[in-house]
Amino acid sequence: PAASIGQAPAPHGLTVWQPRQPMFWFALALIIPFAALTLLPLFLGGISGTGLIAATLVVGVQGLILWLVVRALPRVRRQPASLRIFALVWGMTVAVGSAMLLSALFSNGLAALGLSTFSTVISAPITEDVSRLLGVLAVLTLASRARITVMDGVVYGFFVGMGFELLETLMYTLRSEDLAQTLYVGLLRSIFGFGLHALWTAVAGAALAYCMSRRQRGLGAHWWVLTPALFGPMLMHALWDSPRLFTSEVLQVAIMVASYAGSIALFIAAVRWGRRSDRECCGGTSTL
Repeated sequence: PAASIGQAPAPHGLTVWQPRQPMFWFALALIIPFAALTLLPLFLGGISGTGLIAATLVVGVQGLILWLVVRALPRVRRQPASLRIFALVWGMTVAVGSAMLLSALFSNGLAALGLSTFSTVISAPITEDVSRLLGVLAVLTLASRARITVMDGVVYGFFVGMGFELLETLMYTLRSEDLAQTLYVGLLRSIFGFGLHALWTAVAGAALAYCMSRRQRGLGAHWWVLTPALFGPMLMHALWDSPRLFTSEVLQVAIMVASYAGSIALFIAAVRWGRRSDRECCGGTSTL
């Protein structure tokens, strides 16, 4: 899309195609097999007409809303489209596939310790959040041919989380045989907890970009900043998955509201941080 008035274009010549960059080939070597692991089973098993309609409607609407959120971010400059697509693809393939494999290992280990009840609360934040952050690391490495800002981490992190969330929805809807029920559940998923994976990854991505940007300028990386930026979203993730451990419906709702509100607050803080970083790097006035 065209840049907003006052918004600088993406750095000239910066694309995902970087055959001399080892990260390019490393990422490609991961994306291809994980794409087969996550996407092929969805289509090889046969798709019902109901599932295709549900997927088109639910995933399409969710993707549009998430894209509008990114478009509304107060960025001074745009991130290259190919790198945004790369981040989205990583979220849909490597992040989902590796999280599935690691979650199974975690679940087996926790079951052996008699902690199977806490399996989701413990394993999901670790396996999913870390696998998504690795995607942000990959795309920021490719983006580092130009000056990195905190907002780059916010945007690329959001796209990685967006891919993860849309693939989860796709896996659910393509197997649907009841269109009305699927659309109803899809509506609930679009209201309760919508965009959380994107918000969490954007926050951690902001901190990672901050550390990498300092390295670019020959300063100390301040890697310790990653600790609260990663564990804050992981805590919100654990809280979001924890209500099933309680019988009180009031407590369940309270925990979910607190988790969602906390996640939005962290995301807003990351965006404000990114806006300041953009202005320091690129100058000008950010616009919506």
